[in-house]
Amino acid sequence: MNYDYADKVIRDMNKRNLRAFDRIKTLKFDELNVFRTIKAIYETSIQLAKKRYKQIAEDAYIEALILCGFSREEAEEKAEDTITDDWILDMLEEYNALTLYSFLTEAERKEQRTAEAVLAAQDKAFEVDKALRYWTLQVVQYAEFSVLEATMQGYRDAGVKKVRWEAENDERVCSVCIKRNGKVYPIDKVPPIPHWRCRCLIWPVQ
Repeated sequence: MNYDYADKVIRDMNKRNLRAFDRIKTLKFDELNVFRTIKAIYETSIQLAKKRYKQIAEDAYIEALILCGFSREEAEEKAEDTITDDWILDMLEEYNALTLYSFLTEAERKEQRTAEAVLAAQDKAFEVDKALRYWTLQVVQYAEFSVLEATMQGYRDAGVKKVRWEAENDERVCSVCIKRNGKVYPIDKVPPIPHWRCRCLIWPVQ
């Protein structure tokens, strides 16, 4: 389990979203134009996220199956049947205990708040940059959820019964992560990650 491929995809998404949000700064600020343009930007970004999350999830799922003894050909065939558009949509519609929202519901809220803030603010560029920061945080976190959820799906489909938590020794590790390091959990009782951008790893126990 690793986040290397996800990180490459995240960088691409961040660049695209930066360019898109920069377009808002050049708008003529009549209300209809602002709402229409911002709506289009969020819709395009959401569609991009769905596509990229599927790629990330497929990669993580395949690697999980290979780790459990599947050949790459077997893993890729199984990924095609498992990591579908509906699988991604379910993840994005589900309420998440860490973020305290569902991705798609929160995207609608952010879109509305961004438009209102841009229209009301004197420093519109500041509001655009702030909106981009919040949106980037959400997009990146769910990219990382894609890795975790697809990895766990792969383990379950491979018949794994127990997994081991391995704390990632980076600047984001917390006391909860450290306490969990090395602990073995039944696969259906793995606790959720304790904080945003957690990079702890989950390994199968054979």
